[in-house]
Amino acid sequence: MVKVVVVKADSYNEQVVYQAIQELLEELGGIKQFIKPGDKVLIKPNMLEGLPPQKAVTTHPEVIRALIREVKKVGAIPFVGDSPGISSTLKAAEKCGILVICQEEEVELVSFSEKMDVIFPEGRTVKKFALASIYGQVDKVISVAKMKTHSFMGITGGIKNLFGLIVGKDKAQFHLRMKKRSHFAGMLVDLAQVVSPVLYIIDGIVGMEGNGPRNGIVKQAGLLLGGSNGFAVDLIMAEIMGYKSESMPVASRALSLGLSPKLQDIEVIGNGCKTRLQFISPRNLESLDQRLPMPVVDFFQNQLTAKPMITRECIACGRCAAHCPPKAIKMNDDKAVIDYKKCIRCYCCQELCPANAVELKKGLLLRIFRKGNH
Repeated sequence: MVKVVVVKADSYNEQVVYQAIQELLEELGGIKQFIKPGDKVLIKPNMLEGLPPQKAVTTHPEVIRALIREVKKVGAIPFVGDSPGISSTLKAAEKCGILVICQEEEVELVSFSEKMDVIFPEGRTVKKFALASIYGQVDKVISVAKMKTHSFMGITGGIKNLFGLIVGKDKAQFHLRMKKRSHFAGMLVDLAQVVSPVLYIIDGIVGMEGNGPRNGIVKQAGLLLGGSNGFAVDLIMAEIMGYKSESMPVASRALSLGLSPKLQDIEVIGNGCKTRLQFISPRNLESLDQRLPMPVVDFFQNQLTAKPMITRECIACGRCAAHCPPKAIKMNDDKAVIDYKKCIRCYCCQELCPANAVELKKGLLLRIFRKGNH
């Protein structure tokens, strides 16, 4: 039976976090079950953007410190790296506190600028990925994600965290190619098989609810989760957050392919295993795009999906326009303007807006559908 560990941790105090990580790993058989002496290990946090740790947008630096020490303890060589949605790895790491941890622990922070092609013939959705070149230079990967909601995928956990191995603006191409949640989820399932981390850790001491992964509400959960099966870890995370975990896009896809255990087949252990919370959902968690053919979804785009709308809080920074995959946003009279004929509903604008000035408004048919299912 697949095992997922959930342990309690009530703060980001250095000793509290380290003790919790040790307890979690001991429940899994110890770090030596995953890492061997001499291994080069990429510790891959969520560094979506350079924001202070208390914003709960990024993996907390103390969780990274604890894992660095555990990897070193067995005589392995840790590296830390990610490809942020905004700015460089160095700038993001500096602002979110991970750079100073790397400096104090004498670990290299890797900038994901160079890339390498990885062929995956078994892929059901994607058969070739261009990943950060560090992937080809290490022996093991540890995904260290943040417990958060996500406007497009419902939740962002250990599997979604791997999307950061795709370098910079290459991410936009996947949003353009995969407009449906089910297709994007299929890409993430393929990516998880390619990267194949030996360990997944979720930082849920403080998480995020509502319109994550950037503009949600900070949520105290007091937990760390971990396991060797990322699909199982994410299922338990979603269950704790109060969602129907098996219906989440990535989980649904992985289950349909027989790559994920069912919820009933996961053994959940640890002193936090009974914890159940109720996270506020993203405004557009419901969607019909998995039930209808793509041409129908395209035709009824305005009604079947939540529509991003620019509010008066817009500060005209231009970030949404610069990072919109289909180039559907222009700056006009010191305000962002969306061309809905081009908009693919990837919600990158909402995800990256520094002023939380993008509101997601449900279309008429989606509101009717939701009402009919309550």
